[in-house]
Amino acid sequence: MLAHDAARSGGTRTEIRPPFSRKWYRLFADEGLMAGVQPVVADGAVFLGTLAGVVYAIDASTGRDRWTFRAGGAVLHTCAVDGDLVFFGSADGKIYALRSADGALVWTVPTGAAVWNAAAIHAGTVFVGSRDGRLYAIRAKDGTVLWTAVTGGPLLCSPAVDGARGRVYVGSDDMHVYALAADDGRQLWRSDKLPGVSMRGYYPVVAPDGAVLVTVTPAASLDAIANVLLDMVKEVFGDFASWRHTQEENERLREANFELLKNPETYDRQLAYLRRRLQEEPGLQTFFVLDPATGSQRFTAPIVYSESMNGTAAPAIVTADGRVIVKYQALLRSRYEHYSPFLNVGYLDTASGDITPIMDQSRTYGWHDSLLLVHDEQCQLTASGRVLVATHQDNINAMDLDTLQGYREPFCWNVHEPQSGEAVAIWTHVMRGEPLPVGKEWLARGTAVYGGGSVIDMPVSVAGDSFYFIPTHEINAGAAVIAYRMDADGRAHQAVPPLSATLTDAQWQAVQQRPWDWDSLAMPRLDHVPKALPGAVPGTRQQPLAEEAAGAAATITDADLDRFIWQAARVRRSAEASESPLDQALSAGVRELIRQAWRPLVFPAGKHPEEAYRFFSDPTETLYTLARAYPHLDAGLQHEVQRFVAAWAAADGPLAGPTGRRTLAADVGEIRSAYDVPERLLRVRDDFGRSEVARLYPLWRWAHASGDWSRLERDWPRLRPLADHAPNAIEEDCRNGYVAGLIAYGRIAHRVQDQEAVQQGLTVARRALRERLEYEFAHPRGGVITRVPVGRSIFGRWRHLTPEVGRLLQVHAEPTHRHLMDVYVNYHRPTWWLSWNVELMVRNETPFSFPTMSAEIFDARALILRERQEPLVRYLDLPWCRADLFYLQKLVACLEAGDQPVWEDVRD
Repeated sequence: MLAHDAARSGGTRTEIRPPFSRKWYRLFADEGLMAGVQPVVADGAVFLGTLAGVVYAIDASTGRDRWTFRAGGAVLHTCAVDGDLVFFGSADGKIYALRSADGALVWTVPTGAAVWNAAAIHAGTVFVGSRDGRLYAIRAKDGTVLWTAVTGGPLLCSPAVDGARGRVYVGSDDMHVYALAADDGRQLWRSDKLPGVSMRGYYPVVAPDGAVLVTVTPAASLDAIANVLLDMVKEVFGDFASWRHTQEENERLREANFELLKNPETYDRQLAYLRRRLQEEPGLQTFFVLDPATGSQRFTAPIVYSESMNGTAAPAIVTADGRVIVKYQALLRSRYEHYSPFLNVGYLDTASGDITPIMDQSRTYGWHDSLLLVHDEQCQLTASGRVLVATHQDNINAMDLDTLQGYREPFCWNVHEPQSGEAVAIWTHVMRGEPLPVGKEWLARGTAVYGGGSVIDMPVSVAGDSFYFIPTHEINAGAAVIAYRMDADGRAHQAVPPLSATLTDAQWQAVQQRPWDWDSLAMPRLDHVPKALPGAVPGTRQQPLAEEAAGAAATITDADLDRFIWQAARVRRSAEASESPLDQALSAGVRELIRQAWRPLVFPAGKHPEEAYRFFSDPTETLYTLARAYPHLDAGLQHEVQRFVAAWAAADGPLAGPTGRRTLAADVGEIRSAYDVPERLLRVRDDFGRSEVARLYPLWRWAHASGDWSRLERDWPRLRPLADHAPNAIEEDCRNGYVAGLIAYGRIAHRVQDQEAVQQGLTVARRALRERLEYEFAHPRGGVITRVPVGRSIFGRWRHLTPEVGRLLQVHAEPTHRHLMDVYVNYHRPTWWLSWNVELMVRNETPFSFPTMSAEIFDARALILRERQEPLVRYLDLPWCRADLFYLQKLVACLEAGDQPVWEDVRD
């Protein structure tokens, strides 16, 4: 099972040593693998599930399928095998049990949300957490639910079992760890709230003395964490050799530092300093040792975070002889002047918190024999007998724990950053059906389904004389599973030269027919793919159909465009609406939103860019949400909403002035998130909101829904000049907000009987509508994902959609949007709808998808494709936070889905 056993030790007595040769590999280009999936080996088969919802039993010797099973949704984590059964959870919200011999379904257990969890099995009971916040204990043989335990947040951390003490431990995303009695689910304790923003992807580790070892995703940005180490060096050493100095200065510093390191007190001073800093600033802590009796921290572990993308910190491992190994940071001779000079491995004493370095401190190790530990890339450990193995994204390195000698060459290689043309050359092999050379089992992100890459990495799985490996990286699709075996003549440790090939005409035609993400492939670090192709693909941003688009847009008459300007959808609340679960959820959400003040949601930072973001900071986003919800509320709640909006529109309120303030106060109100926000450890910027023109639409929408036009009538003289404002950058939202704002401008002008402004508004709006459609006609195969500051990508083509803009695109470009949805979402991002998902957009190195992504896609499905209520409800998922504006908008879209809306002229 995940991490070898129910205690999640990450260690096995089975020992592997080089050299190795490749047994086989499998590519899942059209299915994808979720970040954090680990191959599980049992009874001569390798078990894993894909994002297409297919579970595979692969013969461990040959790599051929023994059987497959298709679940009702994506498989988001690792399978578990016990006896003759295989267990896994799915995004359809079910827990499955299959017969391991033939894949026959034995039972399913439904939960209340997608299951992103790996089962732990002990004494005939299967323990699995669900994103509904419950831990399920299920009798393995027949699927009987023995008990469930409720936590305060989604369970994205897989459970661990202490069989000796009869306990199950699980971390919830309410940032508490829970200890439950394995026999009946009684809560034995709940830890204090831990710093960090999530515990997702990994698991608690049960130490030999019963201590519970837990890691979290940091709340702090990487630069704040790095400063701790630099400050430590300044206090203990004064300085150290690095790229900041000349060669002569580095030689002097190295000699002085090595002299200090001969004194054991130097090492002790480093750990003492780190303990003190982490105690002074708990927001920097990511590793915790909890007492099994009480759940309290035994001590502050002197472990400073060191991972890729600011994702969840790597778990500890426990060796077969009962020693706990951790990654930690201190300046030691063993890795001095390495790319990551502070990063080391050590034995953790879980009683005292002391860490003993593992590596030989009498010398400095090289690149690979030091395990290739990197502080800003994933490095996951496993213990294979007396061999410590480090999985570093795309290669495997190891060290003998007895001799402390590292292997000077990796167990195997894979592609890290491809050479020019190499990604396309690999695809030529795939299209020809030719085997890929060893170490080239790699597909560029954007050419195959991507499940998050190294956001959550797993170590190799060791079984018999073999290990099984999923190479990852932020530009690697992470869609390959590779099996290696010990072989005296093996050559897996030898790097293979870069591949090169030229596409034939037939292959070039085949590439153009593949569902590739041309927008992502045009971005830095991936643009080597299109540059290696014979030409650009027509209809993408690289080769827009500009001339054809201009001609098509010119044929659209003013009368055709005017119906989008003047007609609004009629919304009526049915008599039985109060009985609908959707209506009840919407009313509850609106009450939560308006009955107290809320701060904007502070979204965590990534590795690079390092900025955290504030969402829901634009006051007109709240107004737009309430205006959309208003017709679906009962009269009493409508009156409450009216009072709320009136208070916001007062002289000192967020909506004061003609179009409101740019942002809400960052420090007023309740925190929306389940996690605490140490803003002093972050660089925070506001998500970009609507332009001044775009803000007219929420203002009109509120007046139209509530019947209160007094504000717009009063402020019209100051709103009137907005028709002359230039449009915003097209990358922000494809100017959907600008178009909607101009539609609102004409409607407001008509309401206040300003005929001159009506005519001016019509002229500008018609031009904007044609330009918007011209973009559609020019980009039938791309141009849906756009880049915005800082280093971020969004579904800009679907941002700030309104019912009117959605109708425009449905009428004139629905087939285009169905194609874009099929390729850019259904194929490449099948789990787009999951809240707190792994990063699926190109933002370099960051752990989470932004909440805007699912909102943008949901709007496109509801407002352009007019999907019916049933599929939309399946995509609702969970709110990202309290007072989640996007979730309320999704609820409204579900309520209004299905039948074609009735469009009425607002002038009547």
